Amino acid sequence: MSILRNPRHERFAQGLAKGLSGKAAYVEAGYRSTGNAAEVGAAKLVRNDKIAARVAELQARQVRRLDVTVESIVAELEEARAAALDHKQLAAAVAASLGKAKLLGLIVDRAEVESVIRKPMREPGQVEQMSLEQWQEKFAPKLLDQQSGNGSPATKPEKAEPAEEIGIVEALRRAKAARRGKATRF
Repeated sequence: MSILRNPRHERFAQGLAKGLSGKAAYVEAGYRSTGNAAEVGAAKLVRNDKIAARVAELQARQVRRLDVTVESIVAELEEARAAALDHKQLAAAVAASLGKAKLLGLIVDRAEVESVIRKPMREPGQVEQMSLEQWQEKFAPKLLDQQSGNGSPATKPEKAEPAEEIGIVEALRRAKAARRGKATRF
């Protein structure tokens, strides 16, 4: 059977074949309706023999189109490989063989992704290196002025005397010794 002569009937049949409800196919076909007239009109058109035959034909086409399986594709690739070998086109034969292998899961394409994990900068536009003093000035926690109690940052703390300064390693050694109860030289 071919396309229906009435274009609205054809659009209605195609809508039903797509899986639309009768009412939706009726409205999509271009019919106007108020209330439940769309349901009534769709029911009348569904009973039309020509429309029912056209819907069956469209659905049969879809079934044939969807009847593609892994086995059918493998068979087609095998036919293509055999034809390529008959015509001495080895590259085409290899491509067909690779297609079959990929389809059957014998070959898996893998891509190696290399990524660099970087921590974002506070100010992305700034590329220059900071000295230790600059970093401490920018990121060190600000001490609040405890004497005045007004919440404003305190003035810079006085530098310790060189004799009082100790390194991190020395501070850790003293802390461990204190936990063990041993006296250390100060």
